[in-house]
Amino acid sequence: MLRKLLFTATIIAATFSANAQTDSTQSVPCDTLLNASTASSIYVISSASSTAITVKNLNGGQDTFFYNSGNQKKTYGSITQTQINYPDISDIVVCETPNDVKIRFTSSEGEPLSYTFTFADPDNRSIKSYIGTKGSDFGFTISHKKSTKWDVISDGIGFGWGTPINTNTDMNVSMWKSSEFIFNMILGIKMTHRRHSLSMGFGIHWQELTTKGPNYFSKNNDGKISLIPYADGQTNGESRINLFSLQIPLLYGIKFGHKNYCGFKLGPVLNFNTGAHIETKYSFEGSDYKIKTGDINQRRATLDGMAIFNYRCIGVYARYAPMKRLNTSTGLEFGTFSTGVMLSF
Repeated sequence: MLRKLLFTATIIAATFSANAQTDSTQSVPCDTLLNASTASSIYVISSASSTAITVKNLNGGQDTFFYNSGNQKKTYGSITQTQINYPDISDIVVCETPNDVKIRFTSSEGEPLSYTFTFADPDNRSIKSYIGTKGSDFGFTISHKKSTKWDVISDGIGFGWGTPINTNTDMNVSMWKSSEFIFNMILGIKMTHRRHSLSMGFGIHWQELTTKGPNYFSKNNDGKISLIPYADGQTNGESRINLFSLQIPLLYGIKFGHKNYCGFKLGPVLNFNTGAHIETKYSFEGSDYKIKTGDINQRRATLDGMAIFNYRCIGVYARYAPMKRLNTSTGLEFGTFSTGVMLSF
């Protein structure tokens, strides 16, 4: 049995309107926010002060498109409210100009439909646009004018593996046992202009470098760090240098490809190295031992380079850290190179 189209429009006053328009009437460039082949439903509710759009099950999947735009200042006077609800739609396009948001789609009966919702105060509004499985994201928009917007964001959780570079000692480090964790921006700000973006924020970086073979890291009384052999009878030895940093990345990004699903980011990362220690584990005569040595004299600030390639919300990254991680007085000089997977863009 064919499902009936659901369409409700309630007009309380005439200060706001939603009118069908064709593509030929568009004289201002329209930034595409959504371009999908099919969706299970579309729901729109709009008034003089806000417009909310929800498009569910994009292209037969679980993703939903959420959009909300509203005045930052309270609007007084008469109220107009429009509601639109259609199931089983196709050829969906949602795009935005500085003055309005436009929606085009084909109904389940093959009827092409188009709606335009005008912003009452284009220079005084907030905006959210998000594709995902829930109606929230990791940030919010603080300004959106014409094709440029500013967002407060939280972005980029990475898991990877690292290896030392530029060493003066054979550290015999196993890359696959040497892991790292990155929260790229716990809190940051992002400026977006069409397909380009520039973001900066505050995050954390934790890294461990693990040796393999018969030697372990040892700090001498004079502060120097060297690799020395385990004693006779000590087995299952594993020794690592742990490093922790507060970081400030500054990343330029660009989106490209089909529906701008692909992205690339590149830029420097300033590290404030707040912690470092050595941790060594081994077994001896049936007992397990763990020795932790702190205050190993890490450099207080270093500068890295980072590159990230992503497809939608998953990506891969490479991080190049050529500067010495420990001070010269330790006698152990090395930088690091790491790579891994990064989520949430």
